[in-house]
This record gives sequence, structure tokens and C-alpha cells, in this order.
Amino acid sequence: MMQKTKKSTLLPLIPASLSALLALGVSTVFSACDQLEDGTWMHCHHCQNTTALSAVGVAALFGVSAFIRNKTLRITLQILAILASILIFFIPGILCPMCMMRTMRCYMVFQPFTRVMSVLVALSGLITLIPSFKAKRIES
Repeated sequence: MMQKTKKSTLLPLIPASLSALLALGVSTVFSACDQLEDGTWMHCHHCQNTTALSAVGVAALFGVSAFIRNKTLRITLQILAILASILIFFIPGILCPMCMMRTMRCYMVFQPFTRVMSVLVALSGLITLIPSFKAKRIES
């Protein structure tokens, strides 16, 4: 019984961690284009900020759902987080404009990283959702 409780608590922390890695990655190593010499930013910088903040929100939803014992609320938070992670996939280049040239860093580094990580977050979220549906009630 103790193993099952730990597993049901730790499982939603996997997509939460992946989402936190997404937020950290787009803010550092896999960021969009750099600041221009005159101090202004390209369009993709706002896209980067939107992606990072969205990923933090998804991480928070999955993180909170790990400690919720009410089955309905836990499933609702997990579904909301999965939908938000799918939405993150469409932020760079579709919901948010990026640079005009496809050879820029935002297209070559930022967008692929965001898309791969958002798919991983959504898939791991779906995997964590299955045990929540199967459980008669979430153990405390």
C-alpha cells in the first residue's frame, strides 16, 4: 500500500519536471534570438517569454495535482495541464509571431526544442492520467 501511495504521488511530478525543464531551457540554452545592438528585442523574444511562463504554469498544475487526493479535482488539473502543454506546442510561430527568416535561432533552436518538450510533457501527462482514472479513490 505504501508503494502505491508513493507512486501515485510521484508520477505527476514527471511531467511537472519536464515542463520545468522546458521553461528553463527556453530561458537559457534553447532561447530565441538575442537582443539587438540598439537594445530592442525581436518578436520571438515575446514568444520565448510566453512559452516560459506557460511552461511554469503547466509545471505548477502537474505539481499541485501530485498532492491532491480528491480524484475528480486531480483528474481535472491533469487534463487542464495536458491541454495547456498541447497549447504550448503551437505558441512559437503559430500563436506568437517569430522572425521573418527561417534561418534565425528562434526557428532553428527555440521552436524545435519547444515542440519536442511540449509533446513529451503532454505524453507523460497522459501516462500519469491513466492511473488516476483507474483508481477507485486516490490513497492518502
